[in-house]
Amino acid sequence: MAINVKNAFVGQPSVDGGVLFRAPLGTALPTDSTTTIPEQWEDHGAVSEDGVSITQDRSTNDIKAFGGETFITVQDNYDEQVEITLLEDDNDAVLKSAFGDAYVEKTEATSAEGTKRVIYHTSAPLPISSFVIHTVYGEKTKRYVIERGQVVSVGDTVDVHSDVTKKTLTIKTYKPADESLKGGNVVEYRNDGEANADAGTDPENP
Repeated sequence: MAINVKNAFVGQPSVDGGVLFRAPLGTALPTDSTTTIPEQWEDHGAVSEDGVSITQDRSTNDIKAFGGETFITVQDNYDEQVEITLLEDDNDAVLKSAFGDAYVEKTEATSAEGTKRVIYHTSAPLPISSFVIHTVYGEKTKRYVIERGQVVSVGDTVDVHSDVTKKTLTIKTYKPADESLKGGNVVEYRNDGEANADAGTDPENP
């Protein structure tokens, strides 16, 4: 099979910049990579140049037979997590994902004062939520949908004169409750953006 550069994907944010979105558990999930993400999904804004890292981990255990040789290898664990660094430190969605919805209080600006926020750093576990990650490459779209995910780690907060304050989130994913997701901790939707003129008309969408 010949090399085809058109098969490459170089992840980028969409035109509006949205990459990471979060919504309460039970919110209707996207089922493709092109439909507009509804407003109830909170947009976390700009992402660092490192993009999004999705890591799958399958741990295995060798079962030994008498004599010491491996009889069979069994998988004893599956884990998948997302790491993403967010650049908008005053974005409410970023703050709520990093500290918890109940621990970020906001007072809107008045004619006399700017917007105020109070953020409580607590030991309370962060909630299980639904997440969407959206990237594009030209006409191509790629979208990762996580029905059940939880922020389990927030990287160091560094306030320094030579860089923006960042929040690096590690999101642990869990097996979904929705059977239509076929047990996928993460469900990945893609569209290459190239319609096939020779395919004929879809009778359901003339």
